[in-house]
Amino acid sequence: MLLQFRKLSRGGVAVIILLLVGGATVLFLIPSGGLSFSPSNSLATVDGREITPAQLSRELELTLRARRNNGENISQQEAVDSGMHERLLDSMIGRNALFAYADKVGVSASDPQVANYIREIPGVLNPVTGTFDQEAYAQFLAQLRYTAPEFERDVRSELTMQLLMGSLVSGVRAPTSFGAMTFAYETETRVISLAEAPASVVGAIPPPNDAQIQTLYEESQEQLRVPEYRALTLVYARPADFAARINVPEARLQQEFEARSAALTQPERRTYVRLAAQNQAQANDAAARLNRGESPDAVASALQMQLTRGADQSRSEVPDARVAEAVFSQARGAARAVQGQLVPWTVVRVDAITPAVVPSFASQREQIREAIAADEAADLLNTAIGAFEDARAAGASVTEAARQANMALVSIPAVDATGNGPNGEFIEALAGHEDVIATAFQTPESEASDFIPIEQADVLVSVERIIPATVRPLADVRDQLVQIYNVRELARRMRERGAQVVAAVRGGQTFAQAARASGFSVRATSQTVNRQAVGQIPARALGTQIFAASAGEVVTDMRVDQPALFVAQVESINRVDPATAPQVVEAMRARMQSDNPYTRAEGDGLEGSFAEALQSEIVERANVRRDEGLLERNFRPTGVDDPAQ
Repeated sequence: MLLQFRKLSRGGVAVIILLLVGGATVLFLIPSGGLSFSPSNSLATVDGREITPAQLSRELELTLRARRNNGENISQQEAVDSGMHERLLDSMIGRNALFAYADKVGVSASDPQVANYIREIPGVLNPVTGTFDQEAYAQFLAQLRYTAPEFERDVRSELTMQLLMGSLVSGVRAPTSFGAMTFAYETETRVISLAEAPASVVGAIPPPNDAQIQTLYEESQEQLRVPEYRALTLVYARPADFAARINVPEARLQQEFEARSAALTQPERRTYVRLAAQNQAQANDAAARLNRGESPDAVASALQMQLTRGADQSRSEVPDARVAEAVFSQARGAARAVQGQLVPWTVVRVDAITPAVVPSFASQREQIREAIAADEAADLLNTAIGAFEDARAAGASVTEAARQANMALVSIPAVDATGNGPNGEFIEALAGHEDVIATAFQTPESEASDFIPIEQADVLVSVERIIPATVRPLADVRDQLVQIYNVRELARRMRERGAQVVAAVRGGQTFAQAARASGFSVRATSQTVNRQAVGQIPARALGTQIFAASAGEVVTDMRVDQPALFVAQVESINRVDPATAPQVVEAMRARMQSDNPYTRAEGDGLEGSFAEALQSEIVERANVRRDEGLLERNFRPTGVDDPAQ
């Protein structure tokens, strides 16, 4: 596999497939002030192809859903804090650049390839027949906020990029030296001593003074920014609102029932057999045999007659009127000869009778009432919309015009561009109203949009007031800034304590002496570890530092699960000569052909590296423009430092 294939698997389409396998949907916790976007701007353009904040937000959301299905419990804000949105944007830029390049050189996935790919997605298949189901496909797209053209375009682009990269990197082979390097990397071990100190060794952190708080406040302006909010009024044009107001008299319901009764009645149905005879004598003989209990198949065979069957047919479905009269006039099990219109003589026997079903007024009353109400509601709605527009033209406000027209109103005091209120929670009244929200943030203050179709309604949005983006006052965030200061100061002092140990060892003290003198407890002495073992130490970079350090060097890192600091000394380094295991070296070389042994990531080996270099060159030559300011405004980190950093 190719590195590019692996990168493509992080894209929107493949993430959707992972979601279908996981089968879970997740509600995301989006804190106040985060992830707002203006749908009219682009985070990046690649050879004219735009990447919008909405597209990146969706890509982030789908990626997090897939990860949560695999047990990674990470919120959307935590993902932003870790820079995941920037990595996804880079990936989207790369995909767009590759697709643009493929377009230039005339490489494109065909319509059948796109169709076959979509037909294999589990979520678009009928659960009974296992075949493609158009309704299931529509529900699948709606759940993931894709339009059909948009989704099919993404599928085509990913298939096209696979074709392109597959042809570009074909035939790449890893040299033998790669296997030797991999062998040396995986078999290397180190002997270390490890010590740990709790946060208490640095004592209590004194509270910051006003100048320190002010400095921190000025440094944190972007993180403390409150997004733009808008006060909205929504006017709903819903037939259901008017249908509920309509009172249909009983007399009219009864009259409508009587008018529909014939159409609603289910006619009597019968199952029968029919034998075609050449003359009356043959027909009488066949009828007699059937009445004596012989089977229709036996009679037809003995007399060389054509046998046909009618299954659960109404009178109108029997092709010959005289035969139909005979079928629907005789008792079950009886056979008789009939002179037909289409054949000279026919013998019929009735095998089953399903009586006619005449609907009652009670069973049809509500359905008839709803149908009448729906018709009248449509007329009332059209009248109401006309009255609303007339009132607006006469100078009435949106609210007053809606009240005069008896149309439903919803007031939203404050909402940001993601649908969140000032408390950071999504406003439930706006669920499914993404187009309304986007339109609201494109509409000037004190103006209203046209009616926008939303499910079973049309919605007009009026922007009553725009609350500009601001920075939270110092007084409101002082407690938060004090916490940030304390975290930073604690981390600084802990690192200084670790630096004391490093300096003491360099000055000639033993690791144990230096560690204990600075308040550390020795956790391990002269212990042999490999890369997997050091990866279990709860510190982000300590394992990497241990295997990058020289013999005798001391490295430090903060714990990730509690306020504490690790220090470790690399006492010695053990490496195995690759010449002692040639077969293992060759196996590792073959594995490096397509897989990276360092990360165990499929498609991240030599072929992947070559593909990555090609992609980098294509992106470099593409006309890529990024709006870093827009990215920072719409995907803002919380600004709270991690003590481990």
